[in-house]
Amino acid sequence: MITLRRANPGTRDPLTDEGEMAAPSERNPVIRLPGFRVLPENRSAVRAVRSLGRWVVRGKPVGVCPLLLHGPPGSGKSQLVAALLADLTAAPTGLTARVESAGELARASGEQAGFSDPDYLSCDVLVLEDLQHLPPWAADAAAELLDHRARRRRALIVTASSGPAGLSHLPQRLTSRLAAGLVVSLQPPGPAGRRAILAAAAQARQVRLSRDALDFLAEQGGSPRVALGLLHNLALLARQFPGPLDRAAVRALLAAPGSAGSAPATGHGPDIEAIIKRVSAAFGISQKELRGPSRLRPFLLPRQVAMYLARELAGLSFPRIAAAFGRDHTTILHACRKIEADLRTDAVLAGRVRQLRGELT
Repeated sequence: MITLRRANPGTRDPLTDEGEMAAPSERNPVIRLPGFRVLPENRSAVRAVRSLGRWVVRGKPVGVCPLLLHGPPGSGKSQLVAALLADLTAAPTGLTARVESAGELARASGEQAGFSDPDYLSCDVLVLEDLQHLPPWAADAAAELLDHRARRRRALIVTASSGPAGLSHLPQRLTSRLAAGLVVSLQPPGPAGRRAILAAAAQARQVRLSRDALDFLAEQGGSPRVALGLLHNLALLARQFPGPLDRAAVRALLAAPGSAGSAPATGHGPDIEAIIKRVSAAFGISQKELRGPSRLRPFLLPRQVAMYLARELAGLSFPRIAAAFGRDHTTILHACRKIEADLRTDAVLAGRVRQLRGELT
């Protein structure tokens, strides 16, 4: 949560990790960003988010609007925003925040685009995620929303896969408004950053790992999400070992039959990333939306189909599939059972799954 404190003049704020001097005033709140790891790849974004958070907590008009955070998947945009909102919504002043996917909001509101909802205009912090999924026809409504909040200097955070110049499908009347704010880039953590994240997660899960074991896990994929999924399932497998586990032990545990990191039981077939890519394309949604938290049917059904096919075609264990989707293995079990039942009664779904199965094999 956010705490207000008086810093000693001439001392560093240990929470910023940036060498900034904290002003000796209780009006300069500390934004803790709980659970978010500050790394060289995201340091500039962290500074910008903390600065915006301090304006909001103090009830002051924000200095920049909008704040655009852009970077490829796995760079931590959503996690950074979530950490800020965890701070702000815990504040005793009763701050309000709204988070919406730009593409989902446009689809839900139809051709009229419901960006004029009073909540979007009046909340203390508004977050529009994944602006790259905004259809061009909704650009005018989005631009009006940006103008409304900019005139009133109310906090607006936008996330996207690229900066304004890279959003070429959107008209300039919208991208120019984005460029007029503060544009900050994030990059996925490098090996050192992934190792630091894994070390903290291993300590929290009480998994004792040697240095070379941490190095091995950090080498698995460009996004921390993959390595963290392996660590989660490794924690389940390693309970019987006192540790610390070295690289060889970790590889052996993850390669064991039925483990999270084991090869497909069939020894062949598509990998889980290929399944996710094909299913998301077939249902007309992004891979991030397929993996995301939304439980609306346009996203939930494709997600469950992908889980079902990962089990059926790739022969992956429930923990391995759970790691890929950032969920518990019981969620995968439920999804597989539900799709199996639906296939017996829903001819349209059965046809789509049959077509996907043929394309993937």
